[in-house]
Amino acid sequence: MNLRKIQIELDVSDVQQVLAIALDENKEKALEYIKGSLAKQIEKALQPH
Repeated sequence: MNLRKIQIELDVSDVQQVLAIALDENKEKALEYIKGSLAKQIEKALQPH
């Protein structure tokens, strides 16, 4: 995978989830979000167009 600078768009529910994780400092929820949503969005953005 070729790493490069990307931009991803978060919908309202993603923004709410990120802010909730930041407030709760829940490491398990943070890891779940990264693996379940954020990593997939990043992988998709890195795919050749």
